[in-house]
Amino acid sequence: ARDVVSRRPASGTADEEPSDEDVTIQAGDVILPEMLHEGVSIARVATADDAGHRLGRHLHLLRPDPTRLDPWFLAGFLAAEDNLNAASSGTSVVRIDPRRLRLPLLPLAEQQRYGRAFRQLAALRTAADLANRLADETARTLAAGLTAGALLPPDTAEGTR
Repeated sequence: ARDVVSRRPASGTADEEPSDEDVTIQAGDVILPEMLHEGVSIARVATADDAGHRLGRHLHLLRPDPTRLDPWFLAGFLAAEDNLNAASSGTSVVRIDPRRLRLPLLPLAEQQRYGRAFRQLAALRTAADLANRLADETARTLAAGLTAGALLPPDTAEGTR
């Protein structure tokens, strides 16, 4: 579930032998965490890289028929804040009941238009997450260089008044 929320590929290991009850992820599946994490939930569309992995604990899997329902449209509307608030229950641990999630009834062509927009938003979020991680790593490296004496602070107070 942490991988889905943080928009990362599957990182878990299969410690046990597969059972008949395990669900194998396919490209186009929509994966939704069972619980809200810090008030946020991400419905993620599985890619070819996710295909073949087993569904982890605390996750719901929806497998839309692509001839009737665009997966990006589905994921985008399932992760909408208003939708999640209406479909969640609990106080300290907030669980999502996927049966209570609402989805507009639109023709496939209109769903695909929304789906393209939601896919672009997902790409933007992924790029922003990467930029944030790289900025943090750069700041840590520079701070370590300054404190270890490998780097010196600038001579001038450029940019200050």
